[in-house]
Amino acid sequence: MKETKDILNGDLKKVIMNLSLPVMISNLLQSTYNITDTFWVGRLGSYAIAAVTVSFPIVFLIISLSMGIGVGGSILIAHAIGKAFKTKNEKDRKKVDIIVTQAFVVLFLMLTIISILGFIFAPNIVSLLSSDAEVYSNAVIYLRTIFIGLVLMIPYFIFEAALRAIGNTKTPMKFVFISVLINVILDPLMIFGIGPFPEMGVFGAALATVISRAIVSFIAIYHLIKNTYGIRIDFSFVKPRLKIIKELLKLGIPTSLEMSSMSLSIFVLTSLVSSLGTVTLAAFGIVTRLFSFFMIPSLGISVAVSTVVAQNFGAGNIKRMFLSLKESAKVGLPIILPISFITFIFSRYIMSAFTTDIDVINLGTAFLRIMSPFIVFGFGRHLFIGFFRGIKRTDVAMIISIVDNFVFRLAGVYILAFVFNLGAIGVWWSYPTMMIFGLILTYILYLKLKKGITAEKVKVKEVIIKSEAEKQIIG
Repeated sequence: MKETKDILNGDLKKVIMNLSLPVMISNLLQSTYNITDTFWVGRLGSYAIAAVTVSFPIVFLIISLSMGIGVGGSILIAHAIGKAFKTKNEKDRKKVDIIVTQAFVVLFLMLTIISILGFIFAPNIVSLLSSDAEVYSNAVIYLRTIFIGLVLMIPYFIFEAALRAIGNTKTPMKFVFISVLINVILDPLMIFGIGPFPEMGVFGAALATVISRAIVSFIAIYHLIKNTYGIRIDFSFVKPRLKIIKELLKLGIPTSLEMSSMSLSIFVLTSLVSSLGTVTLAAFGIVTRLFSFFMIPSLGISVAVSTVVAQNFGAGNIKRMFLSLKESAKVGLPIILPISFITFIFSRYIMSAFTTDIDVINLGTAFLRIMSPFIVFGFGRHLFIGFFRGIKRTDVAMIISIVDNFVFRLAGVYILAFVFNLGAIGVWWSYPTMMIFGLILTYILYLKLKKGITAEKVKVKEVIIKSEAEKQIIG
């Protein structure tokens, strides 16, 4: 495959840019799901914004569980591709399709169970986050709709993970564009009852999201079965392969826990913020969505690092793995620093685009100005997280995330907002605290792993499935 040849032998800076730019655009488009919902739902009132805000950490938790298996599959596929390119062995190439199929089966079973349980217990979950009757009822409706449509989204999760693993990030970007375009069109129609649609409010926002994601999933499953892009689901491989499933879970569960820790911390954080009032909760909801928007370049480059590191690890190109971090920094810093500056200067104008409530604007502006200078620290952290995933150390990424979210951020919120009685400002300062200390912790662990990797020579033929290289990585 041309993509693999470039990743293993081409100009690294150019490779990382070519991989990360479509991912950035995809993530930018993905963010418009929440931004679009927030924009249109905000026209219904602060209760509607609060309802979507309350739902967000739970929806993110679901996506995190899905992405965990997707990331596990993506890492295995990337390693397998790197090995197959090196050995030119058809048996090694066949393993790629086996991994894709097994990942699909595992994800389908897991999300079916989550969908059923989530629908049943949605009221109980929402009751932990809000006592406001109007916010509660709308949040339950929003969540149950998302849970019902969850299984319909599975094919796209696998499709995206598989194509990114082989170095094709442009095709998933096109699919995301289609999905977002459908969502942008349907959102106002279903929320406000325009044309043939009845007025559905918050339920309309959730339904539009489900429909738009389901459509691209149906297209994705067609291409996976037809083997359009060199990656396929082969139902002759549906029979469980315990060794592969074990590897998927070994890599996927830590990633799910890593992402889930973020969701759970936001869940707890949302509960704490809600005690400070609806205005603070609304400001928090808008800015946290904007924060995920600002971190898009970091996440895109992190995905590129994972792919480059994984394929080169599979092929035994250790020196090139480490060089990818340096080249990634060169790609990312010219993007991150202007975002930080622009966000700080124009924070009030940004907030005014999402609400007319002056109190929400004032609080949100303060949040953006406190947080924006520190975005570069978050970028550095994501680079190392991408590297850890590429060398199959998703457990390290998990540990970092848990410490970041539950120690650096939540402890910071509790101490600043409630012990020192700083209120909302204390919550806002918890984000810089997390980003600074998170980068320090991540870099320390990177240096330790680097020493272990360079101490031994990795045997390419044993990287895939057997994972003997992990013993060498631990040192």
